[in-house]
Amino acid sequence: MVISTKAQREGDASSDTPVTQWLDAPTEDSVKTVVTYMLEHPSQSISSTHIVATAKAFKQLADMCRDPDVRTRLADGALAAASSLLLERVVAELGPGTEQSNGHAEHVFLLVQVLRCICNQSADTDAARTQLLEHGGTAALARALSIDDVWRQPVPVAQAAFGAVLNVSLDHKLCTQALVDACAIEPHISALRVHGLGNGAHSVWPLVCSSLDNLCEDAEAAAKHFEQHAGLASNMLQALAEITEQLANIASVSGEVAEQFVQIKEQQDADVTAALRGAQRTLLWNLCEVLEKSSVVRLQLCEPVYMHQMFDILAYYVATGGPDEPTQPEPNVAQPPSRPLPQGNRNADATAQMIVGVSGEDAALSMFDDSGLQQRLFAQLAQSESALAAAAALCLGNLARTDAHCTQLAETHPDVVQAAIAWFESGEVRVRHAASGLLKNLCVPAPAKARMVELGLPAVAARNVDTAVVPVQANAIGILRHLANGCAEPTVQALLAQEPGKSQDQGQDQGQCALARLLTAVRSTDIDGIRCEGTRLVAAVAKAVYLKRACDAQDLEARGLDLVAPLVRLVVLDGQRHPLLQQESLVALTVLVAASSDNAPYAHAVVRCLVPETAAVGTVSEPTEDDTIEGDTIEANDADDETAEADDAETTAPDSFTNVLKRLLTQSGPVWPQSTMQAKSLITQLTTQLNVQSSPFDPAGLDILRTEILPLTN
Repeated sequence: MVISTKAQREGDASSDTPVTQWLDAPTEDSVKTVVTYMLEHPSQSISSTHIVATAKAFKQLADMCRDPDVRTRLADGALAAASSLLLERVVAELGPGTEQSNGHAEHVFLLVQVLRCICNQSADTDAARTQLLEHGGTAALARALSIDDVWRQPVPVAQAAFGAVLNVSLDHKLCTQALVDACAIEPHISALRVHGLGNGAHSVWPLVCSSLDNLCEDAEAAAKHFEQHAGLASNMLQALAEITEQLANIASVSGEVAEQFVQIKEQQDADVTAALRGAQRTLLWNLCEVLEKSSVVRLQLCEPVYMHQMFDILAYYVATGGPDEPTQPEPNVAQPPSRPLPQGNRNADATAQMIVGVSGEDAALSMFDDSGLQQRLFAQLAQSESALAAAAALCLGNLARTDAHCTQLAETHPDVVQAAIAWFESGEVRVRHAASGLLKNLCVPAPAKARMVELGLPAVAARNVDTAVVPVQANAIGILRHLANGCAEPTVQALLAQEPGKSQDQGQDQGQCALARLLTAVRSTDIDGIRCEGTRLVAAVAKAVYLKRACDAQDLEARGLDLVAPLVRLVVLDGQRHPLLQQESLVALTVLVAASSDNAPYAHAVVRCLVPETAAVGTVSEPTEDDTIEGDTIEANDADDETAEADDAETTAPDSFTNVLKRLLTQSGPVWPQSTMQAKSLITQLTTQLNVQSSPFDPAGLDILRTEILPLTN
């Protein structure tokens, strides 16, 4: 008996298989017989004798699946199983590291037809997608993207491969996640590198971009994958930078064909440009989403080289993107408080958000010492392009968050500080916000305060305490509060100075001093951050005038300003959420009561506030996150969040000043011991003033003080 080898057996059946028989008269009814044969004889199906017939069969199947009704009827699992199995076999033959054999072309032919079949059978058919997933088709499909032949012949091979990924991943979360887990994102990014544009590859880029959008649609899942593959974000940024550079080169040759595309006809060059722009958009927004979701990925880009690339991309978008806001705001027109960053150029804004996010990480602080990046930021802050200056200010403000960096910047680079002050004073909305945030950070360390005063910052900040642009207003108040703690005299003088004229964004009379306008803003605002920070500044002024003698008290008293009401309001509304703010306000009230006189009846005002109807503190919002942390990273859209909190927060009936004092004195509920001690000090000073002041106190308030408050002090 002669037993033939496996190869001989496969060769003997070359002319008579279910596949060849079906090709003579292909019908839908006999498809199951063909795919069953392929499943049972995979090695024979891709042997040198039968591989062409198998490829032709898959070509026929792919064409049949273009009919929606047919592909629905064929979604029973057998076709998906056969496609997955043979794709896995042919990928193993053609995968990375394999040498080309005599049958290489036939294997590529089979690969294309199997991919076409997968692409067509999974179009709008979840059942087929699920079957492909169950039979390992998604993993094989992800590996197929890395085959060298994909880009040797991009039009037939890459088109089929990325088309299959696109259809399999469309609106199917499990398949999408399986492709991501199988590292399908990486070859998508590699496909969008400029050096892969030969052989008409640009015609496939729209498929690649759509497929990549599918894989990154779940930003949180994509971010986890980026976290696990450290080089992925940098590769995506590198691809984005290369495409941006190529587009800039094309734009710079005044309509001539760029050097890289000399061999391409005019219409083809236009197609290449369109492909580049589509890829640029896809990479930008997917990277932006991932960076927003993951601090781990942001940490991966905390290197000067990546920051330079992001600024290159931003410069391109600023130069070629959509219209920006005018550098100078129109006179007498209030800027909308809920839009600190106008959306005139969405791509530029997205790039700026990436810069802000990466530079806001603590690991990015070391980039401040990189001389190349530092000089670039300084240069951009000094130029007239507001969008670039805003991004530079945001980045520089984030990098200069340590006391050492702030002091170094203030002392060594006064020209940079002056440029920031100039933008704060007269720039458009976004750059005013960014520059004022940088200046606020620079005012935190004690050694830098004197230089900021020398450069005239207090006067500029004082002119912005009631601006309609909420984030600029918050930064202006924060600047003055920081300066008041260390440079009290010039800060108080700036707040009390009379500056007649018109506000640049409100058109209102500024005959009032800045402190009066601040008190009006604090009283009228419904934004917690403005009310709290503004009241803290009022408290700082009170302590500076009466404890540090920052100015003649008569200069303050002559203006007849109500300093007591906002302090009482803060004690009542924000005491439980922010006990530190409550304590600061109690300290300031104690100082004011101790300084009471006929010209400054602060004690009388406090006694009047003991009457609930007189205190009129308004409503209180549910607790929200404290917006008053010093040395913050600078966010590009914090005013939107703050405004939303104010709009959406539920309101509750406020407590009375009397009840708050009683709770502090009896230590009822969550109360700081320091606040209790300070409340007792306030009552002690009030008691003293009862015996000193000649003018009468409010009878109702005096009765509450004597009958309800004083008994609790013991």
